[in-house]
Amino acid sequence: MDRRELLKHSLLAVGAGFTGTGALAQLAPPQETEAARAARSMNLLEGQEGAGTDPRETHAYSMGMQAFQHGWPLIYFANIMWQWTVNPKSVQRPLNSWITTRHFVATSFYQDGGSFNTDTVYAGAFLDLRKGPMVISPVDPEGHYFSVQISDFYTNNFAYISKRSGGALYGDFLLVPPGWKGVIPEGRFARVMHCPHKWMFALIRLRIDQDDPKEIAWAKGKFAATKIRPLEDFLAGREFVANDHQVFDVSKLAGNPMRPFAIINYMLAENPPPQSEQVLMQGFKTVNIGPGMDLSKNSPETNRGLARAARDGLRALRAHVERPWARRVNGWNYFPTNIGQPYTDDYIMRSAWQSLWGIVAHPPVECTYLWASADQNDQRLNSAGKYELYMRKDQFPKVEAFWSFTMYQDFNLVVNEINRWAIRENMKGLKFDADGGLRIYIQAERPSEDKLSNWLPAPKQGNFNLTMRNYMPAPEIVEQRYDPPVLKRVG
Repeated sequence: MDRRELLKHSLLAVGAGFTGTGALAQLAPPQETEAARAARSMNLLEGQEGAGTDPRETHAYSMGMQAFQHGWPLIYFANIMWQWTVNPKSVQRPLNSWITTRHFVATSFYQDGGSFNTDTVYAGAFLDLRKGPMVISPVDPEGHYFSVQISDFYTNNFAYISKRSGGALYGDFLLVPPGWKGVIPEGRFARVMHCPHKWMFALIRLRIDQDDPKEIAWAKGKFAATKIRPLEDFLAGREFVANDHQVFDVSKLAGNPMRPFAIINYMLAENPPPQSEQVLMQGFKTVNIGPGMDLSKNSPETNRGLARAARDGLRALRAHVERPWARRVNGWNYFPTNIGQPYTDDYIMRSAWQSLWGIVAHPPVECTYLWASADQNDQRLNSAGKYELYMRKDQFPKVEAFWSFTMYQDFNLVVNEINRWAIRENMKGLKFDADGGLRIYIQAERPSEDKLSNWLPAPKQGNFNLTMRNYMPAPEIVEQRYDPPVLKRVG
């Protein structure tokens, strides 16, 4: 590759905002210390000595940072596939089967990220369409909020089964892989979905009262009755028992400084990128990042640059979550307007907000999210503070389904003494004032008994965030015209 071609590909990475702090460290190689990073920066500024001065290393770093931010959903999905399918410490559910957490309801026991909510119970499935179409058969949710979100491994929401999406809410739905030439029988399916990839991810959300054992048992029965079957078994009326645990073994890459890029290369081969992203792929190929490519063919200087990008990539992505992307009001940030859409070429948003923040995310019409990390004085929410959130009766969000406020630290529910992770509109025991308003107390320290019913516990140490969810929201919320209540620091 000549110098002109090298410059063209390096310029693809300009302006990505590569700063920030690390998160989900278990999914990336060990990060260098602040002192080491400062020393490396000084070397770059002072002259020609030290790491990063070789043009091949500099180019590889630029390409690696861009590839990391583009390919993060693939890295994340490869990790959670291994985690949920074969990790001996996890649930070990096979492909083409529904996966729920050990405790069924979301709790702070689960600390692998994903920003799970406590409004709904979940069931997820990795759908392998390499051998042909699969049929998913959700059952009647009996008036409860219910959705099945179907995405590819880039987190593009390919299809929905929900009230807002229109059509049948339950029945038999056929997922057809690309290139399949078989015959689809007429009249057998509520909907036929022609998928863009041979690997898809399905996620059920079903709203219940998670404090009611009867509703938990009812939801478990609904999930157990929701089948996944190959088309042949469905048409033959055969029972299908999933037993395939063969996924990419990310554990073999532990300690490998090229780990993220080795995963990307494997996952790109399994999930070919769209034609619209080929210009990016051409740039990545200059450092042997691409479907099935071999990183060992790089020069030592190139792999040094990629190793640095592997260390810095997650910090950079985390920084994108920490800044406003849409309307900011009363200390709250609306999520990006293009979040959760079927396809987007905004791959940084896709990686930061859909994947890192939540594995996958709803579009605003299904659920509009708002996120807060600062108080009324724009000071970071921290365990040392005491906060109050007062919502007047006329300030309650207009939703067809429900709303909630959930506490997070590093994309996980916060461990606390009363096992309360959210304040929801249907939560038993909430106290409203004489005018119908609601005051929520947010602090690490247990409050007085008269405030306990409305206490949302904060973590004992460190910064935290709040997320407001509005399910099936009114147009004023979808269009970001709704003003949420101010989050005030009071002590």
